[in-house]
Amino acid sequence: MGGRLVRALRAFNLESRAHREISKEKPTPAPRHPTARLDALTEHPAIREKVYSKDDRLLTLLKDVYVESRDLPGQVKVGGGEHVPCKHEEKRITKLGQFEHLDIEKVTKGKISIVEALMLLNNHKLHPKIWTAEKIAVEYSLELTEVNSLLEFFIPFTLKEFPKETRKAIKPT
Repeated sequence: MGGRLVRALRAFNLESRAHREISKEKPTPAPRHPTARLDALTEHPAIREKVYSKDDRLLTLLKDVYVESRDLPGQVKVGGGEHVPCKHEEKRITKLGQFEHLDIEKVTKGKISIVEALMLLNNHKLHPKIWTAEKIAVEYSLELTEVNSLLEFFIPFTLKEFPKETRKAIKPT
């Protein structure tokens, strides 16, 4: 019952109220404040001339600037900081694991695939005297510092067993 009353009051004299609102005089917007920089340039041609003129002393200093790039030649930076490989980037054939159809076949020099990382870590763990960091660096085209860090910090094949007296277990009731 209340909804009908509200709708009736809302629709009452709707057209005349709309015409009254449309025919009202629109308020004029406030005048814009002139900016100081643009006024100074338009009123003083000497300032405009100085801004647009070439300064020979600054041009000679600019000619002395030499920019040297230290980026790797095989990578191009994209706006988001990503590196996109170029066509002339060196690749090497990977040592394939047991999933030959799923393995990556070519990897950029200086990088290794997951299968290769696991294989070289396993070889180093089983035969540390044969598979030294230097041999791994030469075999997989890696830097020696990166191989040393990999062997020191990445240890996926470690199993730790806790003694039974320190192990927390739920006792059967």
